Amino acid sequence: MSIKKKADGLYLVRWREGGRYRSLQVNGGLELAKKIERKKLSARDENRHLDVKKEINYRMSYLIDRYWDIFGSKKASADREISIVEGIRAELGRLFVREADGAAMQRWYENLTGKRGLAANTAVRHFNVMHHMMEKAATIWSKDTGIEKNPADMVEVLRPDDTRERFLSKEELERLKVALDERMLQKGTKDLNRTNLRMRLIVLIALATGMRSTEIHRLCWSDVMFGEGLIAVRARLKKGKVRYVPMAPQLAEELRSYPVVENEDRLFPPTRGKSKSGRQRLEGSFEDLLLRVRIRHFRFHDLRHTFASWYMMIGGDLYELAKILGHANIKMTERYAKLGRAHIAKTGVTAKAILDLLGSSHLQTEEQQALTA
Repeated sequence: MSIKKKADGLYLVRWREGGRYRSLQVNGGLELAKKIERKKLSARDENRHLDVKKEINYRMSYLIDRYWDIFGSKKASADREISIVEGIRAELGRLFVREADGAAMQRWYENLTGKRGLAANTAVRHFNVMHHMMEKAATIWSKDTGIEKNPADMVEVLRPDDTRERFLSKEELERLKVALDERMLQKGTKDLNRTNLRMRLIVLIALATGMRSTEIHRLCWSDVMFGEGLIAVRARLKKGKVRYVPMAPQLAEELRSYPVVENEDRLFPPTRGKSKSGRQRLEGSFEDLLLRVRIRHFRFHDLRHTFASWYMMIGGDLYELAKILGHANIKMTERYAKLGRAHIAKTGVTAKAILDLLGSSHLQTEEQQALTA
């Protein structure tokens, strides 16, 4: 705590609070500055600046050890993540958990790509570990740590997939439509090509809803709300929260025509040879599709950007788009604003326009029967 005179009648009061130095300029005499100094000291000592009922001196180093023993060491990626938690310990280990607030989290995250020079995607992996650990600190261990909210939720994370602006043009969409339809049947037969049929619907859903690959692969038939023209997205959402995306009539037809696997609620149940982590991808077949249609520098996640870009070009509303995409921060959505027009369009217009370009060659009843036979 200190008082520094800056000019006649102007003093700077400086004190340490919440693990960092704070300051306040006081216009008045020295006695007023001292009075304010005493109040700040009193508030700090009584712990009024913290959202806890009592002082809890639980350090980040203890939290790291506890997290690693119970959760981190049991992950399939434990060998890679041990260096991440030790990096957190080196930078924040001496702080009390209650001092590791949103500002501290933001500085730590910015240092990853700043002082430490990590690539953006590597910094995201570090952040995910931190977020998981602080989530446990704010929930199941809140009585020990003294916090009830995850401070990592306040960090603005720059995810590489969310910085790209690559989307399909009208001509590319038309070429994609032809390629998606031409291999629905096995070569030289009238039998459906199961692999291409599956990929075709996954691509259509991504284009018409802006859903992520993980969200699509986890879709269940119970999430498809034909009566309301909506699809419920539950993947990656916590505490039972659900977001809804529009289901255009053309997409609804495609879904109704898609064969249901017996005794299976998931639209796209895991296939043989999946990775140990259980993550499903289209990698090989999708890359082959892109080669056939001569689309370069494109990834599956860019189908999401295609939906968002066309949404704004057709006249969509930025805030509605944020809800559809599931963006927690409107800043993530604002990069599409430059593609927008002044008027507001209904949510389902985008999906309809994209599917109009792609066409709607949904399966016939005989073909469904052939697949399920």
